Parts: sequence; C-alpha cells; structure tokens
Amino acid sequence: MATAIRVEMLPARLGDCLLVECLRPGRRPWRMLVDGGPPDTWPLLKARLDRLPASNPAIDVAVVTHIDSDHIGGMIPFLASDFARTHVGDVWFNGHRQASSPRAVPRSVAQGETLTATLSGAPGAQPGMPWNVAFAGAAIATPVDPGFAEVTIPGGPRITVLSPNGRRLAALAKVWTEALDKALHPEPDRPVPDLPGPLGDLATLAARKTSKDGTPPNGSSIALLVEHRGASVLLGADAFGPVLTDALTALAGARGIPAVAVDAFKLPHHGSEANVLADLVAAAPATHYLVSSNGDTFGHPDDPAIARVVTGAPPGATVWFNYRNARTERWADPALRTAHGYAVRYPSDPAAGVLVKLPVRAG
Repeated sequence: MATAIRVEMLPARLGDCLLVECLRPGRRPWRMLVDGGPPDTWPLLKARLDRLPASNPAIDVAVVTHIDSDHIGGMIPFLASDFARTHVGDVWFNGHRQASSPRAVPRSVAQGETLTATLSGAPGAQPGMPWNVAFAGAAIATPVDPGFAEVTIPGGPRITVLSPNGRRLAALAKVWTEALDKALHPEPDRPVPDLPGPLGDLATLAARKTSKDGTPPNGSSIALLVEHRGASVLLGADAFGPVLTDALTALAGARGIPAVAVDAFKLPHHGSEANVLADLVAAAPATHYLVSSNGDTFGHPDDPAIARVVTGAPPGATVWFNYRNARTERWADPALRTAHGYAVRYPSDPAAGVLVKLPVRAG
C-alpha cells in the first residue's frame, strides 16, 4: 500500500526530535522537522539531515514547539547551521514577542529578535530566517479557548493547531526570562537506574488519580494535527492534556464527527501521566501511539499513561517506543497484549529510532 506520511522518531534521550514527510507523487516530499532533542542530539540529527537527497533536502517547516532544553537543545545548532539558513522554508516558534503580544506581526527574524539569538543568546547570530510566515508572523495559537486554527499549506498537508491557547501563551510570557534561562542552562541530567516494578492490573493503573501538568513552557507547546492524502498524525509536543482534549472536541464538533480518529498520535510529554489522560485518548483514537523517551532521567513513559492508552485505544493499536529498555519491555508481555488487544514495536536499529509509515486513503 502506498505511503502518505512517514514519521521518524529519532532517539533523542529524554526529548523529542521528529522528521515528518508528506509524500507527493511526482514531487519531493513536504518535510517538517519537529524539535531537536537535548543538545547532544544535534550530531544524530545532522547525520539524518545529511542523508536527505542531495538534489532537494529542503525542510519546509522547522517547528520549535516550546522552550524546554529537551526540545530546543538540538535546534539551536540546527538553526545556526548553513543547512537551516539554506534549506528551511519557515520556522514556527512562539518567541517572547508572540507570547507577550500574540497579534504582533514581525516580518522576519532579521527585523526583530532573531530566533537563533533568542534561543542561544549568541551575539552575531545569522539573521534573515523566515519566522511564522504561514501565520503572518503572529503567534501560533488557537483563536479561542477551546478551539483550533487551520493553516493552508499550498501543495502540502492540512495542518490544524490544537495548542497553545491564548491563556497558556500569557502564562509563559509572565515567566519568559526564567523559563528561557532554565532551558538554555539546564541542570545536569541525573540518570537513575530504571528498575520499574510489575505493572499489575491495567484498569487500576489507568484509573489512578494523577496531578495535571502546570508548567508554563509545556502549556505553551505547539501541538499540531497533520493530515495528508487521507492519513493523519497528531503531534502532541508537551501540551496539556485538557487543552488538547478540548481542542480536539471542538474540532470534532466542527467536522460533525464523534472523535478525531488519527493514524498516529505522538503522545504529549513523553508519555507523562500528567498529560496523557483518559479523556485525551478517547478524543483522538489512534492506530499507532508514539512514545519518545529513554526514561533514564524522569522515568517516562509513566505506567498510568500507557495503561490509559492500551485500555482505551481501538482494538489492534500499536504502541511504538523509540527505546527498548526495562521500562518499555514490560509492555510487550504476551499476556497483556492478548488481554488488551494491542501490539508493541521497538527500533530495529537503536541508533535510528523508529519509522512509522501511514498509508494513503485519498488521492
């Protein structure tokens, strides 16, 4: 079956680094890079970019979902690279200007705070990269709460913005300097041995009451629904579960459907139980669920989050982990998979992460 969308989830340790390609007959793929993982992901990302076709390696959109080190660390050298200045069509990022005044319309990075300088603080950063061009330079956010925003990509996919909303951007603006400093100067990772206990009853795990995420950077995450030739992938970044759920419910209502079923769902916040809520799983039933984390710093994915997925997902769904380790291997237990009707996939090449191919369902 022909492929409509390819989603590569690179092994970015505790972070996200995804390459999304929308395949177009007779033309090069439309490409979106989403985040760059922590700083040490950059060599891996660069090696992947070096493997793009030399004849046309363009990245149509590079998305910096929010200012956390495990998302922007690899994007800082990427955006400062000759590759980015030559081959990136648009950078989607809510900087301080957009967070403080969402209606502001800077015409380019060169005519305001440069994106690279904003992220790195480096003097003499290269100017002139396009910034939020698809949004006329304004904030990438939903216009109402709850709500969504659709953007037309000529010759490319349909993209729907599900997060952030205005309240979440305003919350980030209040702590911008502190949040950016923390992202650019993170505390050293303190990996802990991953010695997870037995899973036990999944229904009990799924129902466990957990605190919801309240950190302003995560709340400001750019979360997107990408649809192309009948295929779809929901990219949850580190967005808040209730914000995503409300936006998806509003989108389903506008489309006259009970829920926004998708082919693939990159779970928010690396499978944190504070973000992956049962209501969210119900609002976006998926065929594939993607988890980006090695678990060695924060213990992600959390057991209640994956339990909510496998007990609430459509029958036959597949959970993709970009790391195989003691935490994720428990979910491949044959008895669990048989009892709950799901499958598990791991990288065939640990250095390459996982590749999910979503089939064409329309012209």
